[in-house]
Amino acid sequence: MKFNGLKTRRGKLIEQLAYELKQSNPNIENILQFIDEYEKNNLDTIKKLKRKKIIDIKRINGALKQTINAHSVITKELIGSASKRIYGALLKHPTESFFSKLLKIFK
Repeated sequence: MKFNGLKTRRGKLIEQLAYELKQSNPNIENILQFIDEYEKNNLDTIKKLKRKKIIDIKRINGALKQTINAHSVITKELIGSASKRIYGALLKHPTESFFSKLLKIFK
């Protein structure tokens, strides 16, 4: 499998800068625009990751609340129950069930 550098933000920036610098008269405004776009994309990715982190923290909080409601106090003996609930909360819920996918295959 061959790696395509244009699929990364950095690869795209390198290609844009190389193209602009190959010109007989490179425009500094274009170069600054490429760098601004690169920084904007990086900031958008950071925001997306922060949002995912917040959602995961809320899932963990919900799982701990479930454990406390079920057992009242989390002790050393009940750590396993809390772990299972947290793990279950962090699992991604598929949109289609396994059986519905099987039915589509055999139709």
